[in-house]
Amino acid sequence: MPDDNLFSLPAKPFFSCDEDGFAVVDGAAMRNAGNIGSIEPMLLLRVGPNNLFEHRPRRVTDQDGQTVTVECDGGVTVVLDFAELTARLRRPDGEFLYMGGLDEGNAGLGFMAAR
Repeated sequence: MPDDNLFSLPAKPFFSCDEDGFAVVDGAAMRNAGNIGSIEPMLLLRVGPNNLFEHRPRRVTDQDGQTVTVECDGGVTVVLDFAELTARLRRPDGEFLYMGGLDEGNAGLGFMAAR
């Protein structure tokens, strides 16, 4: 059972998108420049086959409360719901639900059609 506090977004989240994955860091921890090298992400989702992120994340396009929308390569959008600990993937051929929770985003569990 995941620790709900671990996956709740902080008051000031910082999102990082790179070719290897997507990270969420508590922005408040970044205030002290001396700590920047030792800051650990609260959530790190790696790009990989059947992972929550199968395509490189490019940028966060929206944040509405505990829901974060991430634009990825290949016309793919990933919607992370930190309140429900779930994720949806939108791509040209439809909308899909990740088969695990956010805490299992690197487990390669794959997707099922949402409709």
